[in-house]
Amino acid sequence: MAGDGRNRRAFIAQRALGSGIQNILFTDIRTVEDAKECVRIVRAETPITKGINGAANRRNVGYFLEAGSLEYVKAMDNAVVALMIEKKEAVDNLEEILSIEGIDMIQFGPGDYSLSLGYPGQRNHPKVKEAELKTIKTAFKKGIRPRVEIGSIDYKLEDLHKYIELGVKDFSLPSEGKIIYDWLKKHGENIRKSLF
Repeated sequence: MAGDGRNRRAFIAQRALGSGIQNILFTDIRTVEDAKECVRIVRAETPITKGINGAANRRNVGYFLEAGSLEYVKAMDNAVVALMIEKKEAVDNLEEILSIEGIDMIQFGPGDYSLSLGYPGQRNHPKVKEAELKTIKTAFKKGIRPRVEIGSIDYKLEDLHKYIELGVKDFSLPSEGKIIYDWLKKHGENIRKSLF
């Protein structure tokens, strides 16, 4: 696979859409141009939609039956385009990024954002929390759904209620590795005692 990261981004996203996935979460967004490119990757390549997703014989078109059809164009128009807002540059350009037509959802990434500020691992640093709140409020202002990560290392149930009070309805659960780690940490000692 030759080319820059965007070509790889398009290749992977379009293959995911082709396999039947109906939403794509793009990472490493920094600029308005990055956001525009993500929307173009998902949308069908027509003069109206101005996308770069051409007709291909994949699962999302019934394997040959609807490749390049009007139904295919509609399916790509209905696919959810979500962006990770996880870099300082993205937060600095947030108003402009979220003004791009075709963005359906955003998710703030506190881990990467804390890194980009020079506070590695400090997901709850006041500057990180300030940027998260700005991201959520700006998304609502622009008519875009914010999604919030829950279940990270520092997560507390009362945090969920704060986000719900802000109007957030979409949440990203922790990865399966984190779920298994938490379960083993909570129950592992009892299992060890029972077995040995």
